[in-house]
Amino acid sequence: MKTSPLLGVVAPELGWVPTPRFLLRRDRIMRLLAESSLGRLVEVGCGGGSLLHELAQRSDEATGIETSARARALASAIAKSGDGKQVIIAAPDPVWHQDREIVCAFDVLEHIEHDGAAIEEWAGWLVQGGRLCLSVPAHQSRWGAGDEWAGHWRRYGRQDLKNLLVSKGFVIEHIECYGFPLGNLTEWYGEQFYKRALRERQGSVSKSEATGESGVERDYYIRKFKWLDSPLGHALLRLSSVVQSLASRTDWGTGYLVLARKE
Repeated sequence: MKTSPLLGVVAPELGWVPTPRFLLRRDRIMRLLAESSLGRLVEVGCGGGSLLHELAQRSDEATGIETSARARALASAIAKSGDGKQVIIAAPDPVWHQDREIVCAFDVLEHIEHDGAAIEEWAGWLVQGGRLCLSVPAHQSRWGAGDEWAGHWRRYGRQDLKNLLVSKGFVIEHIECYGFPLGNLTEWYGEQFYKRALRERQGSVSKSEATGESGVERDYYIRKFKWLDSPLGHALLRLSSVVQSLASRTDWGTGYLVLARKE
Protein backbone atom coordinates (compact mmCIF):
# COMPACT_ATOMS: atom_id res chain seq x y z
CA MET A 1 0.00 0.00 0.00
CA LYS A 2 1.17 3.50 -0.80
CA THR A 3 -0.29 7.00 -0.52
CA SER A 4 0.46 9.89 -2.85
CA PRO A 5 -0.79 13.50 -3.02
CA LEU A 6 -2.28 12.90 -6.47
CA LEU A 7 -3.72 9.38 -6.20
CA GLY A 8 -4.34 9.00 -2.49
CA VAL A 9 -4.33 5.40 -1.27
CA VAL A 10 -3.20 2.81 -3.82
CA ALA A 11 -3.33 -0.81 -2.68
CA PRO A 12 -3.94 -3.26 -5.55
CA GLU A 13 -2.64 -6.09 -3.36
CA LEU A 14 -5.63 -5.46 -1.08
CA GLY A 15 -8.08 -5.02 -3.95
CA TRP A 16 -8.19 -1.23 -4.08
CA VAL A 17 -7.16 1.36 -6.66
CA PRO A 18 -8.81 4.75 -7.22
CA THR A 19 -10.91 5.45 -10.31
CA PRO A 20 -10.78 8.72 -12.26
CA ARG A 21 -14.19 9.82 -10.97
CA PHE A 22 -13.19 8.99 -7.40
CA LEU A 23 -10.02 11.05 -7.80
CA LEU A 24 -11.93 14.06 -9.12
CA ARG A 25 -14.18 13.95 -6.07
CA ARG A 26 -11.26 13.33 -3.73
CA ASP A 27 -9.40 16.36 -5.10
CA ARG A 28 -12.28 18.70 -4.27
CA ILE A 29 -12.94 17.14 -0.86
CA MET A 30 -9.33 17.39 0.25
CA ARG A 31 -9.21 21.05 -0.80
CA LEU A 32 -12.50 21.82 0.95
CA LEU A 33 -11.40 20.10 4.17
CA ALA A 34 -7.85 21.41 4.12
CA GLU A 35 -7.69 22.63 7.72
CA SER A 36 -5.07 21.05 9.96
CA SER A 37 -7.53 19.49 12.41
CA LEU A 38 -11.01 18.16 11.69
CA GLY A 39 -11.77 17.20 15.29
CA ARG A 40 -13.91 14.12 15.85
CA LEU A 41 -14.93 12.83 12.43
CA VAL A 42 -17.43 10.22 11.26
CA GLU A 43 -17.63 9.05 7.66
CA VAL A 44 -20.92 7.35 6.82
CA GLY A 45 -20.61 4.67 4.15
CA CYS A 46 -16.83 4.80 4.06
CA GLY A 47 -16.62 2.02 1.44
CA GLY A 48 -13.06 0.79 1.06
CA GLY A 49 -11.89 3.39 3.56
CA SER A 50 -9.20 5.05 1.45
CA LEU A 51 -10.50 8.60 1.86
CA LEU A 52 -11.17 7.99 5.54
CA HIS A 53 -7.54 6.90 5.91
CA GLU A 54 -6.37 10.28 4.65
CA LEU A 55 -8.89 12.31 6.65
CA ALA A 56 -8.02 10.39 9.82
CA GLN A 57 -4.52 11.81 9.69
CA ARG A 58 -6.00 15.27 10.33
CA SER A 59 -8.63 14.22 12.84
CA ASP A 60 -8.58 13.85 16.61
CA GLU A 61 -10.71 10.75 16.24
CA ALA A 62 -11.98 9.10 13.04
CA THR A 63 -14.68 6.48 12.65
CA GLY A 64 -15.99 4.89 9.47
CA ILE A 65 -19.45 3.33 9.29
CA GLU A 66 -19.88 0.66 6.62
CA THR A 67 -22.75 -1.84 6.41
CA SER A 68 -21.19 -3.94 3.63
CA ALA A 69 -19.07 -6.75 5.09
CA ARG A 70 -16.86 -6.81 1.99
CA ALA A 71 -16.22 -3.06 2.09
CA ARG A 72 -15.71 -3.15 5.85
CA ALA A 73 -13.04 -5.83 5.49
CA LEU A 74 -11.24 -3.75 2.86
CA ALA A 75 -11.43 -0.57 4.96
CA SER A 76 -10.03 -2.45 7.96
CA ALA A 77 -7.22 -3.90 5.84
CA ILE A 78 -6.28 -0.42 4.57
CA ALA A 79 -6.31 0.95 8.12
CA LYS A 80 -4.06 -1.86 9.32
CA SER A 81 -1.70 -1.74 6.34
CA GLY A 82 -1.29 2.03 6.62
CA ASP A 83 -1.01 2.11 10.42
CA GLY A 84 -4.13 4.28 10.48
CA LYS A 85 -5.91 5.27 13.67
CA GLN A 86 -9.39 5.11 12.10
CA VAL A 87 -11.94 2.66 13.51
CA ILE A 88 -14.31 0.82 11.18
CA ILE A 89 -17.74 -0.22 12.49
CA ALA A 90 -20.92 -1.69 10.99
CA ALA A 91 -23.43 0.64 12.66
CA PRO A 92 -23.40 4.01 14.44
CA ASP A 93 -22.57 4.07 18.12
CA PRO A 94 -25.76 4.73 20.13
CA VAL A 95 -23.83 6.96 22.55
CA TRP A 96 -23.13 9.57 19.86
CA HIS A 97 -25.16 12.65 20.70
CA GLN A 98 -24.07 16.13 19.67
CA ASP A 99 -20.39 15.29 20.23
CA ARG A 100 -18.90 15.01 16.69
CA GLU A 101 -17.39 18.01 14.93
CA ILE A 102 -17.88 16.73 11.37
CA VAL A 103 -19.91 14.05 9.61
CA CYS A 104 -18.98 13.08 6.05
CA ALA A 105 -21.07 11.11 3.56
CA PHE A 106 -19.58 10.88 0.10
CA ASP A 107 -21.92 9.47 -2.56
CA VAL A 108 -24.05 7.87 0.14
CA LEU A 109 -27.29 9.87 0.36
CA GLU A 110 -28.52 8.68 -3.04
CA HIS A 111 -28.39 5.10 -1.73
CA ILE A 112 -30.83 5.87 1.11
CA GLU A 113 -34.58 5.73 0.46
CA HIS A 114 -35.50 8.24 3.16
CA ASP A 115 -32.74 10.80 2.75
CA GLY A 116 -34.30 13.41 5.04
CA ALA A 117 -34.40 10.96 7.95
CA ALA A 118 -30.74 10.13 7.37
CA ILE A 119 -29.74 13.79 7.52
CA GLU A 120 -31.71 14.23 10.75
CA GLU A 121 -29.82 11.29 12.28
CA TRP A 122 -26.45 12.70 11.21
CA ALA A 123 -27.38 16.12 12.57
CA GLY A 124 -28.06 14.50 15.93
CA TRP A 125 -24.42 13.40 16.15
CA LEU A 126 -23.05 16.90 15.54
CA VAL A 127 -22.15 19.54 18.07
CA GLN A 128 -23.79 22.93 17.62
CA GLY A 129 -21.92 24.54 14.76
CA GLY A 130 -20.66 21.15 13.58
CA ARG A 131 -20.46 20.51 9.87
CA LEU A 132 -21.86 18.04 7.40
CA CYS A 133 -19.79 17.39 4.27
CA LEU A 134 -21.42 15.31 1.57
CA SER A 135 -21.36 14.58 -2.13
CA VAL A 136 -24.13 13.28 -4.37
CA PRO A 137 -24.55 12.54 -8.10
CA ALA A 138 -25.98 15.50 -9.99
CA HIS A 139 -28.96 15.90 -12.33
CA GLN A 140 -31.85 13.43 -12.34
CA SER A 141 -31.97 13.89 -16.11
CA ARG A 142 -28.68 11.95 -16.29
CA TRP A 143 -30.11 8.86 -14.61
CA GLY A 144 -28.71 5.77 -16.26
CA ALA A 145 -27.53 2.18 -16.00
CA GLY A 146 -24.75 3.16 -13.60
CA ASP A 147 -27.30 4.45 -11.11
CA GLU A 148 -29.34 1.25 -11.36
CA TRP A 149 -26.25 -0.94 -11.01
CA ALA A 150 -25.10 0.97 -7.92
CA GLY A 151 -28.48 0.84 -6.16
CA HIS A 152 -29.31 4.55 -6.25
CA TRP A 153 -32.74 5.92 -5.40
CA ARG A 154 -32.18 9.29 -7.08
CA ARG A 155 -29.80 11.95 -8.32
CA TYR A 156 -29.97 15.55 -7.08
CA GLY A 157 -30.47 19.04 -8.41
CA ARG A 158 -28.58 21.92 -6.81
CA GLN A 159 -31.65 23.67 -5.39
CA ASP A 160 -33.29 20.42 -4.25
CA LEU A 161 -30.18 19.52 -2.28
CA LYS A 162 -29.91 22.97 -0.73
CA ASN A 163 -33.60 22.96 0.23
CA LEU A 164 -33.27 19.52 1.83
CA LEU A 165 -30.33 20.56 4.02
CA VAL A 166 -31.85 23.89 5.02
CA SER A 167 -35.11 22.14 5.99
CA LYS A 168 -33.10 19.99 8.42
CA GLY A 169 -31.48 22.94 10.18
CA PHE A 170 -28.28 23.43 8.19
CA VAL A 171 -26.72 26.56 6.74
CA ILE A 172 -24.97 26.05 3.41
CA GLU A 173 -21.36 27.24 3.64
CA HIS A 174 -20.19 25.87 0.28
CA ILE A 175 -21.72 24.09 -2.68
CA GLU A 176 -20.09 23.26 -6.00
CA CYS A 177 -20.54 21.02 -9.01
CA TYR A 178 -17.46 18.90 -9.68
CA GLY A 179 -16.25 16.52 -12.36
CA PHE A 180 -16.43 18.56 -15.56
CA PRO A 181 -15.33 17.47 -18.11
CA LEU A 182 -13.46 14.24 -17.32
CA GLY A 183 -16.21 12.99 -15.01
CA ASN A 184 -18.79 13.55 -17.75
CA LEU A 185 -16.69 11.55 -20.20
CA THR A 186 -16.10 8.64 -17.82
CA GLU A 187 -19.78 8.59 -16.83
CA TRP A 188 -20.79 8.44 -20.50
CA TYR A 189 -18.24 5.71 -21.22
CA GLY A 190 -19.24 3.81 -18.10
CA GLU A 191 -22.86 3.57 -19.24
CA GLN A 192 -21.90 0.91 -21.78
CA PHE A 193 -20.05 -1.07 -19.11
CA TYR A 194 -22.96 -0.85 -16.64
CA LYS A 195 -25.57 -1.80 -19.23
CA ARG A 196 -23.60 -4.98 -19.86
CA ALA A 197 -23.07 -5.55 -16.12
CA LEU A 198 -26.82 -5.27 -15.49
CA ARG A 199 -27.53 -7.85 -18.20
CA GLU A 200 -24.97 -10.21 -16.67
CA ARG A 201 -26.28 -9.95 -13.12
CA GLN A 202 -27.66 -13.22 -11.86
CA GLY A 203 -31.18 -13.01 -10.45
CA SER A 204 -32.81 -10.11 -8.67
CA VAL A 205 -30.52 -7.78 -6.72
CA SER A 206 -31.93 -5.39 -4.12
CA LYS A 207 -30.75 -1.79 -3.86
CA SER A 208 -29.02 -2.58 -0.57
CA GLU A 209 -27.16 -5.52 -2.14
CA ALA A 210 -26.16 -3.37 -5.11
CA THR A 211 -25.02 -0.63 -2.75
CA GLY A 212 -22.76 -3.07 -0.89
CA GLU A 213 -20.83 -3.87 -4.06
CA SER A 214 -20.74 -0.45 -5.68
CA GLY A 215 -17.97 1.13 -3.62
CA VAL A 216 -15.44 -1.69 -3.69
CA GLU A 217 -15.78 -3.45 -7.06
CA ARG A 218 -12.36 -2.71 -8.55
CA ASP A 219 -11.36 -5.77 -10.63
CA TYR A 220 -11.68 -3.94 -13.97
CA TYR A 221 -9.91 -0.82 -12.70
CA ILE A 222 -7.00 -2.78 -11.22
CA ARG A 223 -6.31 -4.22 -14.66
CA LYS A 224 -6.38 -0.74 -16.23
CA PHE A 225 -4.69 1.18 -13.42
CA LYS A 226 -1.24 1.20 -15.02
CA TRP A 227 -2.56 3.67 -17.60
CA LEU A 228 -3.84 6.03 -14.91
CA ASP A 229 -0.64 5.66 -12.88
CA SER A 230 1.58 6.80 -15.74
CA PRO A 231 3.13 10.18 -16.62
CA LEU A 232 0.36 10.80 -19.16
CA GLY A 233 -2.31 9.71 -16.69
CA HIS A 234 -0.88 11.96 -13.99
CA ALA A 235 -0.80 14.93 -16.38
CA LEU A 236 -4.42 14.31 -17.38
CA LEU A 237 -5.51 14.17 -13.74
CA ARG A 238 -3.71 17.42 -12.89
CA LEU A 239 -5.23 19.19 -15.88
CA SER A 240 -8.68 17.82 -15.07
CA SER A 241 -8.39 19.04 -11.48
CA VAL A 242 -7.67 22.57 -12.72
CA VAL A 243 -10.53 22.56 -15.21
CA GLN A 244 -13.11 21.19 -12.76
CA SER A 245 -12.06 23.87 -10.27
CA LEU A 246 -12.67 26.58 -12.86
CA ALA A 247 -16.08 25.07 -13.65
CA SER A 248 -17.12 24.43 -10.04
CA ARG A 249 -19.61 27.34 -9.96
CA THR A 250 -21.46 25.96 -12.99
CA ASP A 251 -23.78 22.95 -13.15
CA TRP A 252 -21.79 21.25 -15.87
CA GLY A 253 -20.27 18.44 -13.79
CA THR A 254 -21.53 15.09 -12.59
CA GLY A 255 -21.75 15.60 -8.82
CA TYR A 256 -22.40 18.14 -6.10
CA LEU A 257 -20.16 18.66 -3.08
CA VAL A 258 -21.61 20.52 -0.08
CA LEU A 259 -20.32 21.75 3.25
CA ALA A 260 -23.11 22.75 5.62
CA ARG A 261 -23.12 23.96 9.24
CA LYS A 262 -25.59 22.88 11.90
CA GLU A 263 -27.37 25.90 13.34
